[in-house]
Amino acid sequence: MTGKLSPEQLEYLSHARVARLATTNKKNSIQIVPVVFASAGDRIYFVMDRKTKRKGKEPRRIKNITETGKASLLVDKYSENWEDLFFLLLDCKAKVIGRGVEIKEKKLAAAKLKQKYPQYRDGGYFPENLDQTIFVRLQPQKAVFWRNLRKSLV
Repeated sequence: MTGKLSPEQLEYLSHARVARLATTNKKNSIQIVPVVFASAGDRIYFVMDRKTKRKGKEPRRIKNITETGKASLLVDKYSENWEDLFFLLLDCKAKVIGRGVEIKEKKLAAAKLKQKYPQYRDGGYFPENLDQTIFVRLQPQKAVFWRNLRKSLV
């Protein structure tokens, strides 16, 4: 699938709590990290929040996205009941929304993230100064989706 996500894929994104973000640098060194995210239509956002990071260093995922403009996102669900298994793998265009730019889009992303995660709303993890906050926008270009269809066939 290219471009827009199906209604079923958008539904999975809206309910998923965590994903794995894969980025590469120009030397094809891979980094994979867990992220929390929120979607607005077929755009997906995450924020560099206030959890502890290495002081004075730009996170590698941000450097990689700035270098390549690409990222992959894996959203999956594991269950001991294998009839509930699924995964959605998205190859995305990726853009860092940096300090002092695109405030309207940052407000949308912040609202979606706070709506999905009470920790961002009430836990003190969300950055205070939206203008200085770094967000990342992912726009899926290709999707691979799998879910166990056995349940509906039995």
